[in-house]
Amino acid sequence: MNELEHIDGPIVAERPAGRLVSRGLYNLVLTGLVLVSFAVMAACSYVTSTADFIIYIGNHVLAFTIGSVVLSIAGIIAMSVGRAKESLPVSLAGFALFTLTFGFSTSFILSAYSLEAISVAFGATAGIMVVFGAAGFLFPRFFAKIQGVLVTALLAIIVVELVLALMGVHQNILDMVVVLVFCGFIGFDVYQSQAVAPTLNNAVWYAVELYLDVINVFVRLLAIIGDNK
Repeated sequence: MNELEHIDGPIVAERPAGRLVSRGLYNLVLTGLVLVSFAVMAACSYVTSTADFIIYIGNHVLAFTIGSVVLSIAGIIAMSVGRAKESLPVSLAGFALFTLTFGFSTSFILSAYSLEAISVAFGATAGIMVVFGAAGFLFPRFFAKIQGVLVTALLAIIVVELVLALMGVHQNILDMVVVLVFCGFIGFDVYQSQAVAPTLNNAVWYAVELYLDVINVFVRLLAIIGDNK
């Protein structure tokens, strides 16, 4: 899921500088927004687990699915526009819209797994985020060179997953490959977030980029751990 997010990534050099903030504040806001995204997903998971919501969704599956996709795309567009025009309110509105709709969509996945599996996957994901986030800081030249490799690997994974889906086959080894690729994307996006000007609009943009990287790792680890329980 969400594996198309990096295929048409932002071109750092073409972005206007906008109003600069300190690098410390920039990183604090970026990290805070990533944590907020996960808090929203957790809250959505609580809502989607209630009987009333399950009944409602059961009666409006198509409308909910289409609405979630449309609103998520609208959120991404709003963040892109806000970043291009240096409008923080527009960026934050897009962030809120995307995080809420994507959080609801993703939270349904959690209902298929035990609390133990979710806890183990979350702990492993947190460790991966720390390690590869630090690597993005410490080895920027390495991650600057591997974008092409990561994008190529991502495209190959999408093709293979489509073929396997048509065949009705699921392979845990593919989940492991996805985890590895998105570990690389975590390092790359951390590197890229530090290469751009420290503006609040950039913090919002890269918070979503990193959130999607981490979610991909988390969901795939959850699938691996859940299958082994």
